[in-house]
Amino acid sequence: MENLERVEGAGCSVLHKRVEAGGITLESTPAVQDRHEDQPVRPGKVYIVGAGPGHPELLTLKAAELLRRADVVIYDRLIQEEVLALAKPSAERIYMGKPLGRHESRQQEINELLVRKAREGKVVVRLKGGDPYVFGRGGEEAEYLADHGIPFEVVPGVTSAFAAPLSAGIAVTHRDVASSVAVVTGHEASREGERIPWGALAQIDTLIFLMSVTNIDTIVRKLIEHGLDPATPAAMVQMAFWPEEKVVVGTVSDIAEKVQQSGVRPPATLVIGKVVGMREKLVLAERELRRQPQERFVAAPPPDQLMRLATGGLAAQVLGLALELDVFGWLDEARGPEELAERLGACAEPLREVLEVLVALGLVEKLEGGRYRNLELASHYLSSHSESTLREALLYQAQLGGDWARLRDYVQRGEVETTLADQRVEHHRANEVLARCAAPWVVNQLELGGGPVLVVGYGGEVYERLIEERWPGTKIRRIDPTGNGIDWKTWERVTGAEGAYQTVVLSGLLGCMPKGQMGRFLRTVSRRLRNGGQLVFHDAFMATGVLPPPEAVLGFLARRIWRGGCGVWTAERLRNELEQLGFRDIEARPLTAGTVMVVARRPADT
Repeated sequence: MENLERVEGAGCSVLHKRVEAGGITLESTPAVQDRHEDQPVRPGKVYIVGAGPGHPELLTLKAAELLRRADVVIYDRLIQEEVLALAKPSAERIYMGKPLGRHESRQQEINELLVRKAREGKVVVRLKGGDPYVFGRGGEEAEYLADHGIPFEVVPGVTSAFAAPLSAGIAVTHRDVASSVAVVTGHEASREGERIPWGALAQIDTLIFLMSVTNIDTIVRKLIEHGLDPATPAAMVQMAFWPEEKVVVGTVSDIAEKVQQSGVRPPATLVIGKVVGMREKLVLAERELRRQPQERFVAAPPPDQLMRLATGGLAAQVLGLALELDVFGWLDEARGPEELAERLGACAEPLREVLEVLVALGLVEKLEGGRYRNLELASHYLSSHSESTLREALLYQAQLGGDWARLRDYVQRGEVETTLADQRVEHHRANEVLARCAAPWVVNQLELGGGPVLVVGYGGEVYERLIEERWPGTKIRRIDPTGNGIDWKTWERVTGAEGAYQTVVLSGLLGCMPKGQMGRFLRTVSRRLRNGGQLVFHDAFMATGVLPPPEAVLGFLARRIWRGGCGVWTAERLRNELEQLGFRDIEARPLTAGTVMVVARRPADT
C-alpha cells in the first residue's frame, strides 16, 4: 500500500486524503520520474499579495507579475475586476470575502483552501486589499502555511491606512503640524478587554482607524474622554480609489453624526488630526490614474477550465432563474431552503441544489444550520431591494442566452423521472471520453500487487491496455456499459466467487447510475474483493471541507435535471460508506477535468 501514495509521470502533482484518528489529513503527493520512496514532497507555492487600495495602476510590479503566473487566485471582496483581469484566462478565481459576523469561520476556510490548492502543486496567489500584514490577517495565513509545510512568500502592497487619506487629499504627516502617526483597528474599540491605549493615542498628531464605521461612536467618545480636543478635525474616507469614493469631513465632536447622516458604509478609513484641516488645498491635486484594457495572457486552458466553460450555459440559467424568482431579494436575510421554498412556491430539495450552485459561483454563502445568505455584492447588485440593483439588466441578458424552463420545472415540481433518449448516445460518449482521459492518471498511481483485476464502467478498453502494458500477464475482466448505461443488469454480471479479485476499478458510475443504487452496487462489488485487495474509483465525487468548483456543482445539477441521476456523492460520504463495509486506508486524490480518484483497501485479516 505504501506506493499508493505516489503519482508517476512528469508534470503532475495531486492531493490525497488519508484517514487518521477519525478525521482526514490533507497531504501533498509530488510528481516523480521513478518509483523511489524517498522522493521529497514538493507542493506548490502560495504568494500572499497586497493588492493596494484597489486601482489596478496602484499594484506593485511584483503583484501584477504573480497574477499573470497564478494557477489559482483567492481574493477578498475589496478587489476590483480590473485587477482580477490581469490573471491568465485559465486561472481559477475563488472569491472568499468575509461577511459581517463570520470572520473566524471564514478565515479557517481560507487557511484550509490555501493548503489544499498548494498541495495540488499549483501557484496560488492570495490577493488581499491593502498590505497583507497591516490588519489583513496575512500574518495568520502565513503562520498556518508554515505550520503545514507549505512554501510561501509575502508581497507588500500599498496600505489603505495611507492610501485612503492620500486619495482624499490628506497628508498624514506635515513638518508644521504632524510628526507622529498611529494606525489602529476600529474593530477592537468596542470589544471587552480591548488593548487600545487611548491615553497614548490622544497625544498622537495623526490617528488613522481602519474598519471604523461600526464603532465610530465608541472611538471618538473614548478619545475625548482621554483628553483629545473635540474640535480636532476628522474625516471619514469611504472606498478610496474606487468609483464609489466618498469623503465626509467634520470634527471629533460631530464626525460620528455626519458619517451616519451621509450613509457611509464599510470599507472606510477614519483620519483624525490637524492634517485634515489642510485638505482644501491638497485635494485640488489632479490624478492621472487611468483605467485601460490590459493585454490578455493567452494560454491553452486546462481540462478543469474547459469544463467550466462547458457548464457556463447552465450557470447562466441558474442565475436567470434566481433573478426571476428574486432569490437574492429574499436572501438579504439568512433563510433555509424549506422557508425559501415555501415563499417561492418551490420544492425544497431542488431549490437547495440551486442554492449550492449560487454558493459555488460566489454569490451566496452557506451558514451553519444549512441556511443561506447573500454575499455583499449579491445584495448590492442582485437584490431587488438595493438602490444599485442590476437585476433587470442581468435578467434580460440571461434571457437572450436561452430559457430555463426545464430548470424552473425541476425547482417547482421536484424530481421527475427523465431519460432523454435523443441524448443517450452523447451522454455515454461523454462518460467514455472522461474515463479515457483520466485512465492513464489512475493507472500510474496503482500498485496491483498481483491477482486478477475487474474493471466496471467506462474507459475499460484503455484500462485493460494500460494494465497489461505495465503488469504483463495480469488477468483482467471488463464489464462495459450496455446501451442503457450502468443499470442493475450490469452488476448482475459481476459474477464469480467471493474474493475473486485483487483489484476492482469502478469508472464513471455516478454519471449514469439511478438514485439510490450506488450503495447497493458497492455492497455487491465489495463481496467479490479479496482480503487485502483494493477498490479504486474514478468519478465526479464532490470535495468536502472546501468550496467545490462551479463546474462540479453544475455537473451534478445537470445530471439531476436532465437524466434523473443519483444524488450527490462526496468523497466524505463515500469514505463513510466504505468504512461501514470494512474498508480502511481510504485516500482521495483530485484528477483532471473535475474528477476524483478514491482508493480503499480491504484489511488482510477480515
